[in-house]
Amino acid sequence: MTVSWQKVFSTLASEPLREAYARAILGEDVSARSREFSKLVESGLLLSDGSVNDGMFKDVLGSAAGARPRGVDRFFHEGRLDGLPAGQVDRLAVLEHLADRLFPLDQELDEPAVNLLIATVTGDIPTLRRALVDFGFLVRNPDGTRYRRACRLN
Repeated sequence: MTVSWQKVFSTLASEPLREAYARAILGEDVSARSREFSKLVESGLLLSDGSVNDGMFKDVLGSAAGARPRGVDRFFHEGRLDGLPAGQVDRLAVLEHLADRLFPLDQELDEPAVNLLIATVTGDIPTLRRALVDFGFLVRNPDGTRYRRACRLN
C-alpha cells in the first residue's frame, strides 16, 4: 500500500486519532474502537493486525523525496530556472538547453518577443538575455533591436 505524507498528516491532525495512535504505540489495543482503528489502518499508521507500521515514516519520506533530477534539470524547479549555475560547464549546458528550448532557428525576434520567451523560465529576464548573448547562444543586431538564435557547432 502506498501512503502519502498528506494522508498521514491529515489523520494525525485529528485529536482522537492521535490519541488512538499514541495508545497503539504504547502497546494498547485500539481495535475496539473500529472507526478510529480503520482510519489509522487506512492512513498506513497501523497494520491490519493492529500493530504499529514501523517502516511507514521511512517509506513516506522516501516516496516524497522523488527521483533526483539529473543534467540541466537539476537547475530547474517546476519548469523555472532557479538561477544560472556558477560552474562554466553547467552554465553553458543550461544556456544551450534554454536556447534550444525557447528560440526557433532561422527566425529573428524583437526584444519584447525575446523577453516574453525568457519570462517563461525566469523572472530575471535581463540577466538571462545577457548571458545568452555573451555566451554566443543568441546573436543581437548591432542596434540591439533584433535577436536570432546562433548556429553553434559542437
